[in-house]
Amino acid sequence: MDQSRWVRDPKKVQAALVLQPDDSITTLRDIKIYIPARFIEKKLASVGNDTRSVGIFAVVVDDKYYAVNRVDAMMRLTPTTTATVKFDGESYLEFRFPPGSTVYADRKLVRDDGLVYQIFNEMISKGRVPWYLNYEDLGKLFETAESHANVRFGAIHAILEMFAAAIARDPNDRTKFYRHVYEEINGKPKSLPTVIPFVSITFGTTNTTSRLMGSYVDEGMNSALVNPSTRNEDMEDMLRR
Repeated sequence: MDQSRWVRDPKKVQAALVLQPDDSITTLRDIKIYIPARFIEKKLASVGNDTRSVGIFAVVVDDKYYAVNRVDAMMRLTPTTTATVKFDGESYLEFRFPPGSTVYADRKLVRDDGLVYQIFNEMISKGRVPWYLNYEDLGKLFETAESHANVRFGAIHAILEMFAAAIARDPNDRTKFYRHVYEEINGKPKSLPTVIPFVSITFGTTNTTSRLMGSYVDEGMNSALVNPSTRNEDMEDMLRR
């Protein structure tokens, strides 16, 4: 499937959803929700009589507009049908909701602090980010962690934004941070970032010493040879004393 034909417009999606007196949410229009199929094996989703997914997914209305749901909690979905589709060669689950059907069974969510670790491990540590999350979304990935999972990352939002800044790289050169090459054309990014794992020795480290002292010696040594440091960093000087 080609997601580029959809326009990101949260207002169009919000207008299609109706909150009911029992705290369920129904739809006035044709809606589809997409999540990576791997969410099931990563315990971020379950499919069956009781279908649930972590609240980080794409919501598409009328096959024209989409919005991104960012909630750090499991949400119960009630799709009419479920199918497997491909985006850029990767398998995704497609949940379909015809007009008049219930999309979210209950707006009241259960707090689960362990879920935040699963999200962090999958999307930040391993860098496996779904197509619908952009650079700005990455910085806001844990925005609801305190209210929905009772997990605090700190008093300032910059800590969360640091993770996004560290893993988002120049699509033409993964050794360069995306924020250093970011450009806009008519209010939109000129290019989308490439995401690397936060734990990557090859691209995540910034100096030779860190590459050689990392967990994977072969990978670190290759990286040190291919991408030699051009200057000493304070950490290197301190370790050599």
